[in-house]
Amino acid sequence: MKPLGEWKQALAQGGGGGRLDVLEGRGGEPTLKVGSIYLHSRYNPREEAKRLVDSAELDLKRPVLVVGLGLGYHVAELQARGVEHVAVIEPDEAVVRCALDAGILEDALLLVGCGDPDAVAASDAFRAFAARTPQILIHPPTARLDPAFVEAVTKLTCDAALRARRLHVAVVGPMYGGSLPIAGYLERAFRKLGHETLLVDNVSAWPLYEQMTEGLKTKQAARQLGAMCSSLLSEWTYARVAEFAPDICVVMAQAPVRPQFPLRLAKEGIVTAFWYVENWRHLPYWKDIAKYYDYFFHIQPGEFEAKLDEAGCRAHAFIQTACDPEIHRPVQLTPDEEREYGCDLSFAGAGYRNRIQVLSGLTDYDLKIWGVNWFGRDLRAHVCRAEQRFDAQQFAKIVAGSKINLNLHSSAAHDGVDPTCDAINPRVFEIAACGGFQVCDPAIGLDRYFDFETELPVYRTLAELRSRIDYFLEHPDERRAIAERARERVLCDHTYERRAQDMLDLIVDRYGPRVLRKGVRVQRTVAEMAERVGRDSPLGQYLGTLPPDLSFTHESINEHVARSGRAQSYPEKLFCYLREVRDFAETLLELR
Repeated sequence: MKPLGEWKQALAQGGGGGRLDVLEGRGGEPTLKVGSIYLHSRYNPREEAKRLVDSAELDLKRPVLVVGLGLGYHVAELQARGVEHVAVIEPDEAVVRCALDAGILEDALLLVGCGDPDAVAASDAFRAFAARTPQILIHPPTARLDPAFVEAVTKLTCDAALRARRLHVAVVGPMYGGSLPIAGYLERAFRKLGHETLLVDNVSAWPLYEQMTEGLKTKQAARQLGAMCSSLLSEWTYARVAEFAPDICVVMAQAPVRPQFPLRLAKEGIVTAFWYVENWRHLPYWKDIAKYYDYFFHIQPGEFEAKLDEAGCRAHAFIQTACDPEIHRPVQLTPDEEREYGCDLSFAGAGYRNRIQVLSGLTDYDLKIWGVNWFGRDLRAHVCRAEQRFDAQQFAKIVAGSKINLNLHSSAAHDGVDPTCDAINPRVFEIAACGGFQVCDPAIGLDRYFDFETELPVYRTLAELRSRIDYFLEHPDERRAIAERARERVLCDHTYERRAQDMLDLIVDRYGPRVLRKGVRVQRTVAEMAERVGRDSPLGQYLGTLPPDLSFTHESINEHVARSGRAQSYPEKLFCYLREVRDFAETLLELR
């Protein structure tokens, strides 16, 4: 990639391309024909260029990378409108030569890359320009001539511009249910990857919603009030997300948002995704929402993907659940906790039909059951804290106290192991991350994540399960070795950070140009600002006392200033003064 003036010297000795014809248009201005395709209008190429720039709806104050040069009418139009930083990438040197000869472009410093996309992307000039997070303008005739080139350049530009950027990502959680903790794990994963995050936590609304829907005898009134509550939460969620103005918003399964929610965000330039951590066969609401999201992530590959295509889903991908090593980790039990949680076997989860049936065949063991909906008479003596839900911290204790952790994927339609189950539950990753030894039914696809011989013993029948239990109760060393290998596996391959990065990679690959068009806000950390102002300066020294990854914003810094009980330094006094000025200005605006 180099200035246009240097291309003039480099291409001076070459001839025109055999398929290229420079023709005089009907208005007297030149146009270029490559094979059977005209790169510009034969009638009014300048007017055509204006329409192209208008349709792109670009921010003229930000850089623009143009893919496809032609004779340069559209590039000249950008410069005429005041775009200061423009660069062009063109696949064909002969086209660049024709553009130079046509003389439409007068800026000899205009950056132009030509030829192999990877070679162009490797240049320092390209990397420096991509670091400005440019908007991308694709020249339509070039895209028709060489779609693979345009796709490659677009992807390379998005990679260079966005991969190392601190994006703004919002995660919308539900009021209740299995996806509730996953929303928190995912938000934390994006944050640990270095991105600015917002978690819209709707859990506080659950008691009110539950009272509305279950506290009335009239079912119709209860449904109407529940719908009103959900509608209110959808508006509140939209307001929170819109105020945060993220680049990407990920909505979790069961989140209280309307189907139109992603369409409203799309008008703000926000890329939307939905993570359906549900069994599509049991809960069919995906049919009503999948087509509205830019990306629809799910946990069941295969048949479901064909169903999503039929439903008009524009992009979907399989993203499995995982573990959060900060939450799912080995814990040491106190003597009192050993008495409460210690056992040979444990099961943690809800009491579905097949689970009740299987565990009823294990009552002669030292068995403890945790969770809700365990109504089997034979199991009553084994249920701990009946009808109480457990959180992640208690779950880690359950795992720590159990010699063998039982895992069985739920089914309301099958007896015993469901041979058709393809919705792998997150417990399999969480137990392993907590350092527990587990035996599990072989859900379809589970062997993609664990070796059944060395990391995760499986069973298909009650008899096989009892055989596994008897064997491993007698072989504690083997249990420990298998549990250690399983934990190594999940910490390496199956964390929510991995899943979050997979989501970002897919979104950037497909919607990178949209993210670039919206523009990525530069949000520096206090460590970066300390470096910029000088670590030995008064401000740099103060910033050095704060967490290095803290965002350099009024809100985050003032939160730390407010906590300080000691005498304030000069920088702290300045931040307090700026806060007072801001609060005063906001008060005046409210009084208008």
